Parts: sequence; structure tokens; C-alpha cells
Amino acid sequence: MKKLIVLLGFLPFITSCKGQDKIDLFQLHLNETIESLIDFDDIKRIGIETVEYPFCLLIEVSDGINYTFDGIDLTGQKVFFQIDSEMLKTDSLTKQGGGHIDMEPFRDKTALTAILKKYTAANTLYGIRIEMKTEKLKKQILTKLEKKYGKGIKNPNTDNGLYWNLKEANKFIFFAPDYDRLIILNNTDLSKTCYWDIMNGTIDFGGCNKEEYTKELLKNAHPKKERTEKLAVRIDKDWNLNDFVVGKTTEQDFLSSSTNQNFERMIVIDGSKASAKEISYNNEGKTLFFNFSVSHDVENKKNNVLKGYSFQYFKKGDISFENGLRPGISFKDAIKLFSKNEIKNYEDLKFSNYIEIQKENYTVTLNFDGDYLFSGIYIK
Repeated sequence: MKKLIVLLGFLPFITSCKGQDKIDLFQLHLNETIESLIDFDDIKRIGIETVEYPFCLLIEVSDGINYTFDGIDLTGQKVFFQIDSEMLKTDSLTKQGGGHIDMEPFRDKTALTAILKKYTAANTLYGIRIEMKTEKLKKQILTKLEKKYGKGIKNPNTDNGLYWNLKEANKFIFFAPDYDRLIILNNTDLSKTCYWDIMNGTIDFGGCNKEEYTKELLKNAHPKKERTEKLAVRIDKDWNLNDFVVGKTTEQDFLSSSTNQNFERMIVIDGSKASAKEISYNNEGKTLFFNFSVSHDVENKKNNVLKGYSFQYFKKGDISFENGLRPGISFKDAIKLFSKNEIKNYEDLKFSNYIEIQKENYTVTLNFDGDYLFSGIYIK
């Protein structure tokens, strides 16, 4: 009987050996090397994804088939690894005001090392994010968390979110079922009083100084320089801005032009389809915007075509028109420059503070301020 007992005692160990290729994310210290946690044969990408979190480098594994969470199979769920990157502690991404994605696949250790070097990033992770697409998985994971750590604290920013502040373990856990995410972080090098991301909002662990926290997140932001020169804009009789033609000018044309000074590129994401919806460029003062349609390959700039533009706050630019308009012209005088048939909202002008000019493939909207003086233009 003794031998039988000994053999039975070894059975769980043998079983666990057979499943050693599956990594239990719940058991991680969150300081492991990246290469020890990924299978280079998996479909994965590394880079920036501001919808998840803008201040770190992310590795996205498209299928968590090689991972478990305390025995829960994660096949079919995305898994994200967060990596500290000094380069990304800046406002260059967040001030774009939308979802910015710049991720690339990598196949081997050499490629990974090169990417980490490019982003001045660590070769270890400090956090994980697990996708929870089903209600069953959410309940299973919550049960595991509550069994080990007790009931979580209600996140005041979401309907069903919870969090755990594990001070002795130096960990934050954020259960965000409303956004299909579980997030676990090693907070050794993070703020102990504040936390923010898009899916959890701002959480105050006690004594949170939001201004100081934001400064720390953006510690490598470049100081803004005051610009003395005004942006020069000329709009011709066909509403082409600096010779950019709606429906013809490509993104590459814009990038190669003299107008392209201090503009930032932003990819607008369609959340329901998880795909690029359009590409937008805005200048430093956020007064001039260009919007481009997206081709099948979002990075093929020769195929992305200008959909429209917007210029507001004329006082911040040097703008001229070839059709008689001028910044500050009155609403009544502007109406006189167009025929009744040209004005799309002619019947509503007595109630409006804007004029819509209908063109073949787009609409030109002329905006007027509280004093009914011409102050902005929008084409789409």
C-alpha cells in the first residue's frame, strides 16, 4: 500500500508536466522576461495601441491557446503583455484624441530585441491583459479572484468593474467586464495612489494627486513652443484648400506638400468592427484637419484619398478665399455670394448660423460665430 500511495502522489505532478507548455498567467510575478512567456510561432504583434493603454508597449497574442488562468483555458481569447517604455511616456499619442494603432508582427528573438531597442523598452513585462469575450469566462475568472483575494472594491467609473489593491504583493487587479478585460499589473514602479486607463477610468487608491500623476505619465513630453507665424491657407473657387482636391488628393500628396508642417496622424477606429475607419491629420493648434478615406491597406498612403477638411478659428491662420468670402464677413453678406440653388439649407437660413453649399460629391459648411461672423469652414 505504501508504494501505491507514493505513486498516486506523483500523478498530479506528471499531469502538470504534460501541460507545461501552457503558461498560467495567474501565477506570474509580472517581472518575467518576454521571451520566456511567448511562443514565437504564435500570431502576435507588438507596438502602440492607445485604446488599451497609451503609455507602454504592448504585445498582443491573438489566441491564448498557450495560456491558462489558474486552470481556465484561454483558447480563443486575446492576451496582452505590457512592457515599460520610456519613449512612450509622452503626450504625443494622447493629445491626438482618438485610437492610435501602430503595431507590427515579429517572428523571432532578433526582431523582438530590435523593436524593444527602438522603443527604449524593457525586456521584461510588468502587466497582463486578458480578453474575456464570454459571460461564462467572466464568471469563472471572477470566482478565481474572489476565492484568492476576497470581494473586490467597486469601480465607481463603470457599471460592473471591480479592483483589488494588493499592497503586499505589489499588484493591482482590475476586473473590467463591461470592456471584456482583466488587467493585472506589477505596481512596483507605478503610482501607488492613482491609476488610469480608458477601460477603468481614474481610480483613487487614497491620496491621489491627479496633476502629479499626469505629470509622471507624461514626464518625457516635449515642452510646447510658442509659434509666432500663422498657418497660410488659400481656398480657391472650387473649395480646394492649397490645391488639395477632395476625392483626388492622396495622403502621400499631402505628406509631400509644403502644407505638411507640424501635423499629427491619427487612425480613427471603428469599434464595432475593430478596423480603421478613416485617417485624420491635425495641426499643432488643432485648427486645421484633413480626413482621408482608408484603403484595404491602411498604410498604403498612395491609395488613401482626401474626404474633406475642416478649418476653424480663422484668427489663428492667414486664410484667403477666391470666391468673395473673407474671415469675419457677416452671415447676410455671405448668403449674397451664392445662388438659391447652391445653398442646400436655404429654407432654414433664418434659423441657422451656418450655410451649406451642395457640391456634386460633398457638402461645404460655412460656420458663423455668436455674432454671425464667418469663423470656420468644414467640407465632407
